Amino acid sequence: MASPLSALLPTLPVPGGPLASLNSDANLTPNLSAAAAATVGYRGKHFTVPTLSREGFEIVADAARNAAVVPTATESPIIADLNSVWDIRRFMTPRAPVSLGILTASEQTDFSRPGAPRTLDMPIKFPGSNFRIPKTLEQFRAAIERVAHFEAAANPDCFDEYYCYMTVDQGWVKPDTLQREAPCHVDGFQGARWSPKVRLNHTYVVSDAIPTTYYVQPFDLSGLDEAKHNFFWEMNRIVAETHSAHAWRPEANEINLIDAYTVHRGTEATEPTFRTWIRLSFEVRKFDRLGNARNPLFQYDWEMVPRDIEGLNLVAYDESGDPSLRVFPWQDETGAAHADPKKRTKPNLKGVAHS
Repeated sequence: MASPLSALLPTLPVPGGPLASLNSDANLTPNLSAAAAATVGYRGKHFTVPTLSREGFEIVADAARNAAVVPTATESPIIADLNSVWDIRRFMTPRAPVSLGILTASEQTDFSRPGAPRTLDMPIKFPGSNFRIPKTLEQFRAAIERVAHFEAAANPDCFDEYYCYMTVDQGWVKPDTLQREAPCHVDGFQGARWSPKVRLNHTYVVSDAIPTTYYVQPFDLSGLDEAKHNFFWEMNRIVAETHSAHAWRPEANEINLIDAYTVHRGTEATEPTFRTWIRLSFEVRKFDRLGNARNPLFQYDWEMVPRDIEGLNLVAYDESGDPSLRVFPWQDETGAAHADPKKRTKPNLKGVAHS
């Protein structure tokens, strides 16, 4: 077991501060006046950064309150690899998400309430702290509680050594588009910038509609150079080779645990759909990307820096197959930027997901 990450502990607000002003019976209507947003941009990207309420609530993780079954290490490679150090060879082991169950009807009503601000990788837990969530995001309390209790049960030895980052995306998704356009990918990839490698990211995901598509198959990435090749484009190519035969989707409102070897991609809408999606990522690293949201319930002063995969100037490892598999969404199949900035190129994965 790795030693505790005591050096990363933040300065926390004193007891009786703004957290004490919100009780469990508080009105769940989002505080829209406290969710004003600023926009930052770089390399053609624009990020909406919300200014969230300084009032909030705290969740204390309790393994005894976990109602979901925690698989054994032999039953799930995600559990087997929990707390291990990044190893590219582990992509060869197919891995299905671990289900925590489906939100109840009342939890779904709260979860789907319109008005949640778009929030990117905001820390809601620091190493050694409880979970602290701004009141603006109160509608997600039940989902976060489920995750917190499961995490405490599944990872009792190292629970306090992780940050937890929250991402929220809510809005209308047009037919034949994704809410979050991206190639096949994983969350928490450790490229050339991370040397030596550190512990693996593990993440909980839930959406109330158009569930994420997962690809439960081996990915042989052993020939790639992390300083040269775009691994996500190679994931596209491998999925396309199988005509998406190993694609799988969970149910709507189902909470799933994945890790940084769980390859996935968003699912296209078939009709206009209002979708609410959240991600809770457990990491030992600071997420200091410019555009990430700040949590006013913690005191921290991180230097936020521009960072994206385009800036790494990576190339395709294998240029066989459809050219759509090896360009960014904002590029056409020649690699040039679309004349219409709203247009997106989707990778031709030669198949559709099967529920």
